[in-house]
Order: sequence, then C-alpha cells, then structure tokens
Amino acid sequence: MRSLEIRGAVRALLAALPPATRQAWLWDIATGACAGVYLGSVWTFVARIARAELAATATQMGWMAAAPAIGYVFATIWAQQMEGKSKLPFVYWTWLAARGLFMTAPFIRTREQFVTLVCATPIIFSVSSPAYTAIMRDIYPDELRGRLMSVVRIVLNAVTLGTALLTGRLLDHGLDWRTAFLVGGAFGAASAWTFSRIRVPAPQDTASRLPSTAAFFRDTLDILRRNPGYRWFTASVFVYGFGNLVASTIYPIYQVDRFAITNTEVANLQNVAAGTTILGFFFWGWFMDRRGPLLSVLIAIGIVCTMPITYALAPRVEFLRIAAAAGGLAMSGIELGYLNTTLLFAEPGRAAQYQALHSSFFGIRGTIAPPLAIPLMHALGARSAFCVAGVIMLCGVVLQLVSMRDFRRQIAHPSGQPADRPV
Repeated sequence: MRSLEIRGAVRALLAALPPATRQAWLWDIATGACAGVYLGSVWTFVARIARAELAATATQMGWMAAAPAIGYVFATIWAQQMEGKSKLPFVYWTWLAARGLFMTAPFIRTREQFVTLVCATPIIFSVSSPAYTAIMRDIYPDELRGRLMSVVRIVLNAVTLGTALLTGRLLDHGLDWRTAFLVGGAFGAASAWTFSRIRVPAPQDTASRLPSTAAFFRDTLDILRRNPGYRWFTASVFVYGFGNLVASTIYPIYQVDRFAITNTEVANLQNVAAGTTILGFFFWGWFMDRRGPLLSVLIAIGIVCTMPITYALAPRVEFLRIAAAAGGLAMSGIELGYLNTTLLFAEPGRAAQYQALHSSFFGIRGTIAPPLAIPLMHALGARSAFCVAGVIMLCGVVLQLVSMRDFRRQIAHPSGQPADRPV
C-alpha cells in the first residue's frame, strides 16, 4: 500500500512540473541509476581491496582518503574559469574522464598503480563541483529542489544497494575485482552521457566583465566577511568535517585489522547505509522544503556524531551496521543540506562562487585530516582516536547553531522579528 502511495505522489509531482523541468529530472534520474552501478561495484570495495588484497600501507590508505579533497582546494579557480560559460561541459568531461578511468582496471598489477588510480579519479571529478551546483539551481525551482533531488538520490542509492549486494558476493566467489571495476567504470561513463542530455538555460554573456583570477579569488574569500551566516556555516562544516574525515580514514583500516572483514560484509554495511539513505531521502527532501536546509544539516551532523563512538564500542563486526545505518540516514540530509544551504546564502548568479568556497574548504580539511589520522591512530589506538574525532565533530554541531542564529538575524524584519523563512 505504501509503495502505491509513493508511486502516486511521484506521478502527481511529475505531472505538475513544467515540461523542461520534467525532462531534466528524468535525465537526472537516469544519471543517478548509472552512477549507482558505478558506486556499488567500485567505491564500495576500494578500501577493502586496497588493504586486504593489495596490502596497502596505512600511509597509502591516508592518501586515498585525502584524494577526494585535494582537487577541491582549487575549486575557486574552476569556478572562475566557468564564469559566463556553459556549465554542462565542465560536468560532462570531468565525469567522463574520472568515472571512465576505472575501465583501465584490468591493467592494474601493483598496489602503487591501484592507489594512483583511486587517488587520480576524485581529483579529476572535483572540477565539476561548482558547475554541478549552478546547474541544480538553473534546472530546478527553489520550492521543489529538495524533493526532486531526493528522488534522484533514492534511485541512485537503491541501485547502489543492489549492485553492491551482487558484486560483494561475486567477489567472494571468485570474480576478479578488475572485472567489477571495468563494468562499473563503463556505467560511470554512461552517467556522464545521460547528464549531458539535460537542457540547461544558456548563461548570460558576461565575458566582457570577467574579473581576473586574483580578483575573483579575493572576492570569493570576501564572502566570509560580508555574509556572517555563511561564515559560521563554513566554520561548522570545516570543524565537523575535519573530525569526520579523521574517523573515516580509520574506519576501513579498523574493519580489516580488527575484524578481518570480508567483501560480503563490506557489501552488507554498504547496503545498510544505502537502505537508510533511501529512507532518509524520503524524509529530508520533504523536511528541507518545509523547515529549511540549516536545520536539516544540524540534525544530520548530530546523527553522524554517533558513528565514531559506535566504532569505538563495537565488540563484533555486526555492530558496525548500527554506524552504517546512522551514517546513511544522516548523509542523505547532509548531501541535500550542504548544496541547498549554499544556494540559500548565495546571491543570484553567484551559486558557483559560493560552492567554490565551500569546496575549497573541504579540500583544505580533506588534505590535512587524513594524514593526521594515521599518526593519531598509532599514538592513541583506533578506539581513542575515534573518541577524539567525535569530540571535534560535536564542536562543529555547536558552530552550526551559531550559523542558524546569524542567518535569522540576517533576514529579520526592521522590527527585529525573524522573517517567516525556513532555515
């Protein structure tokens, strides 16, 4: 009965959309399905294969954890290069190169080659981040963006769940991981093609008044001075994210070294996370459109804070499923919340610039935190390191409360009363 209600709600939403938005949404859903196969067959197993099958060192595991962030350090440069230009090619070519790179997996023979592949892919992918955010603003109306993006993410995570379930069991029954990565890379390349079919409104002609890279960089940093709500939001994300990256770097090492985790159990953890992520997207899209992204992010990062504590206390590998469930539920809210909070604060036409600033700080913390996590683990032990990471994350929760307070002040009426606008 519940599934019939969901299908009916989706059909009603589809019928209410303007034709251009509806077409863009359907192509975005197809993109999510292809990306789900890619994620489920590749990234679910990257860390486990590196540590358990290729004997990657702790330092190499730290490099792989840091790689997704390194490219984002240069996000402001990518955003400046996109000013006044069509954003779609930046997404298409970087997704095609980054995700399709896994089609070279059959040629991998050493752990150094594997680590290089895993590190190079997210660095290339990071180029697309400011352009993707701008496209989401252009193709979806503000009042429906949360729900439309939620449906796409539900499809993505449902396909990821099924793919990981199948791939994990095939790997444990003799399938070579190189073959799994080849198939995943092909679907990753297909996701770039489906996304390129979306019709994005043409950009305004701003070529004659584009600032220099240095001026653009200064203006981007100045956002933190003139927008206090976004300044505190950025601080919250940085502090919480720093602690989360410390813990996330240690998770796969701890899984292998403490519990000798199998591919099947890795898939089980992924599937628990994917299942709660799907449930989360049903909730967060609705909640965000009504209560705003700032409150959504606050609740979501509070939930993630339970993950390192669960790892520290888990007596058996099965208990890690509790952390996976919490992470899946929260990450769906964070994924939607970060993007929509950026759009909430951004002035018209500056979404890519705000996203560039957000991504740059992710790049900085993501480059620093994983290398620090390894010596912290060696010095204190994994369980104590998880507790330290949890405390850092809770400090980020406090800063998110400050961001919400300042945003309410920003939109207050002249009388000083808060405006009726969700945060």
